[in-house]
Amino acid sequence: MRKTDPLMADSRTPSVTVNKAISTLRRWCNRLLLGCALTLVSVGIYQSVTALAAKQVKTLTVRGDVHHIDTEVIQARLTPRITDGFMAADLRDLRDELESLPWVYKVNTRRRWPAEIEVVLVEQRPLARWSDTGYLNHQGQFFAAAQDDQYEHLPLLSGPKGAEAALTRRYQTLASQLEPEGLTIDELSIDALGQLSVRLMNGVQLALGANDLLRRVTRFKQLWSDKLSTQTVEKIDLRYEHGAAVTFGHSALAMQPLRSRGEG
Repeated sequence: MRKTDPLMADSRTPSVTVNKAISTLRRWCNRLLLGCALTLVSVGIYQSVTALAAKQVKTLTVRGDVHHIDTEVIQARLTPRITDGFMAADLRDLRDELESLPWVYKVNTRRRWPAEIEVVLVEQRPLARWSDTGYLNHQGQFFAAAQDDQYEHLPLLSGPKGAEAALTRRYQTLASQLEPEGLTIDELSIDALGQLSVRLMNGVQLALGANDLLRRVTRFKQLWSDKLSTQTVEKIDLRYEHGAAVTFGHSALAMQPLRSRGEG
């Protein structure tokens, strides 16, 4: 049996211990270096974010294809709201502020590097006048604005509060039906019971009631093209199952019932 020399065993033990110590030291050094690197990166990011947050807005640009909105007034209104800095400025708050103004339909805002905030305005495009208090846009949304002579040609819509969107849709339906006949709506109103009344540009008044709108308009178009377009008509009441009651301009012919072709 081979014997181990005690002297040789003792001479290897210090070497193993030193190697372990060096390996442990290296691991701790690596960890320390990694920690220092992460700290430096964190400090750099913090300083960059802090500097960016403190960066002031140098340019506020307001633009858009607008005719009723003064962009200089908008700039003056927004300037106090961007003093917190380029990144701290609340763009949603700016949008909400502007979209509450008359004639402003939509607002787009964005930051442009290095220190500009851009505001793009989309102006309301009135589809109709609403009573004498403002206008309706293509979605039937009401916006208050002073009456402008350039929009006097638009149809006048009126009805109870809350009826704006529904009446706008009915106007669009009616207008598309009447346009091929060369007829244009001047006024359209709805009462609390949902009864529709129309006044055409030629002065003829239509009583359409609350139901069967398309069927009644179709009946009117047929009566108009067949019998009425060449006569002096004041009013046509279409609130009947068949035909219509027509008031002519001549008193002797007032309130004559007429039927369109195909009706019994």
